[in-house]
Amino acid sequence: MDDRVSAVERRIEELAREIVETIAQAEDAGRPGTRTELKDFTIGLLNDALAGTEPVDVAPVAREDAPFNPLGMAIPVCFAGVVLIFLFPPVGILLFGVAALMIVWGLTASLLWRR
Repeated sequence: MDDRVSAVERRIEELAREIVETIAQAEDAGRPGTRTELKDFTIGLLNDALAGTEPVDVAPVAREDAPFNPLGMAIPVCFAGVVLIFLFPPVGILLFGVAALMIVWGLTASLLWRR
């Protein structure tokens, strides 16, 4: 295990030396100020590459024991009723009625069954 870790560390050191030598050769080739630009570019590339190696915490999507919330569902049904009352009045009125029943159901459930 330690041999593999030290081999990886040696490889990383070799790559770092190669990067430093490449930046130095670019500086010697001509343009002044190239060293800082290349150094910033290299650091940015390494940060981007290393961002993919860190574990990401994933939040749970939904609880399995979450109860149905009729009050929460009444809101989008009511919005759909508002839109559809102009296009298809019978469907819009039906959706308003369903939303009203869901509101009554939600209020009754919240008043009768306390957690």
